[in-house]
Amino acid sequence: MNYIPYLILLISYIIYKFVSNYQLNKFALKNGCKPIKKLPTPTFLSWLGLEFLYNAKKSIKEGLSNEKLYDTFQKLDTTTFETKIMFKKIIMTTEPENLRIMMAAANFYDWNIGYRPKAFGYLLGNSIFSSEGIVWKHSRILLRPFFAKNHIKHITNMEPFIERVIKLIKQTQGEQIIDLQDLFQLFTIDYSTFLLLGESCDTLKDRLGESTPETINKEYKQRFAWAFDTLAPILILKAMMGKFMFLYNPKEMNECIDIQHKFVDYYIQKALKMSNKELDEKSQDGTLFLYELAKQTKDPIVLRDNILSIILAGRNTTSALITFLFLELSRNQEIFEKLKHIIRKEFPNLNSITFESIQNCEYLRWCLNETLRFHPSVPNESKTSTKNQILPKGGGKDNQSPILIKKGQQVLYPLWTANRNDKYFGPQSNIWNPERWSELPKNGGIAFMPFSTGPRLCLGQQLALVEASYLTIRLLQTFNNLECHVGKEPLRKSNSATMRLLDGCNVIMS
Repeated sequence: MNYIPYLILLISYIIYKFVSNYQLNKFALKNGCKPIKKLPTPTFLSWLGLEFLYNAKKSIKEGLSNEKLYDTFQKLDTTTFETKIMFKKIIMTTEPENLRIMMAAANFYDWNIGYRPKAFGYLLGNSIFSSEGIVWKHSRILLRPFFAKNHIKHITNMEPFIERVIKLIKQTQGEQIIDLQDLFQLFTIDYSTFLLLGESCDTLKDRLGESTPETINKEYKQRFAWAFDTLAPILILKAMMGKFMFLYNPKEMNECIDIQHKFVDYYIQKALKMSNKELDEKSQDGTLFLYELAKQTKDPIVLRDNILSIILAGRNTTSALITFLFLELSRNQEIFEKLKHIIRKEFPNLNSITFESIQNCEYLRWCLNETLRFHPSVPNESKTSTKNQILPKGGGKDNQSPILIKKGQQVLYPLWTANRNDKYFGPQSNIWNPERWSELPKNGGIAFMPFSTGPRLCLGQQLALVEASYLTIRLLQTFNNLECHVGKEPLRKSNSATMRLLDGCNVIMS
């Protein structure tokens, strides 16, 4: 057998790798790059990058993945380190300048969202949350008009849903423990489906025992929350596994996807049967999303993908913000009393709650900002480089030198850890304290990015803040006392696409 051709190929490959590495090192040296700290790999599995994945899955199950990653940064005494996940070198950084550069419009095509489109595409297809390039731009153009500020002003639409939340709390007679996270998730799914589909799935009515219309969609709406909460960590792990995601297909995955697709398809089919005149009448001056979107496209898959993305994002991120706010208020009675006093003074009745008056309530904004900092609803950002390039911070012993990012390398930015940095958020940043915002810029400064930044800045940012503000105001107008009945720290939390408490937000309200 003639081995010469194979030998030539091997030599050519070695020469190619040598030249490539030489050029890469020259590029790094020219830009002042310095080495990044590396997570030790004492075992064969850790050297392969399998141990990190195993520990990540274990931490997710334990509900302590945020804390463990924070401890890793502390032990390494660094803001940036390199590790391996599934044979690939991954960079973890908490330097805000790095994230802002990765997310900037000027660098839009230099970074992509890695394996997220493929992993989340099982559920969301080519939606705004799981697409790149032209498809993503088309989705954003399609969705942007709905989130215009004048649409968000229709806050009175929330009142019937909030009245049901209040009624459920009052049923406890101020003596029984109630899980606010559970209630807030019911509220956000009810209001989101009303706002986006034109018809609420009425989970609050179901909880109250009130009659709801019998529809073929009732089975799916009752299982919708379970399906998402079950599926989200599956898709996160698939994204972490990258090209090996095909190896991980739990039996419940397809069932969860089917439930969520059929849930949304029911409403879409109803809208597609309407004429444009009927859609105009149903849209309530453009404030109900599906009817507006159905005038722009009749493609049921495009409608489903994008509506489902927004429902999922709206339900979980907003409910997380309100849940963690009330968790902290229940544990900090002085701040609870202060916020209650301010709200009752600035919002003496229902008619006093307007978009403008909400924006002008400074202390409420401080409380929401501090909750978004301390308990970020979306705990991680991630980007993958499309070329060899430089990030400005993270290298050297002091982490202040540039670092080299190779083509195809993923960079993860854990907000839960990054937001606990005294340099950017003042003293004792590992404590929830709204008063710190009296010293911080109104926008939070360079490190405060709870809704991301750049072209992918969350379209629903204002809507989420108005929802959280309105519900907080109404509850503090109504109830005098808030007792904490959650467990001891550290509280177990999920850390998938969004963050929530695994054991609920148990309180007594009276």
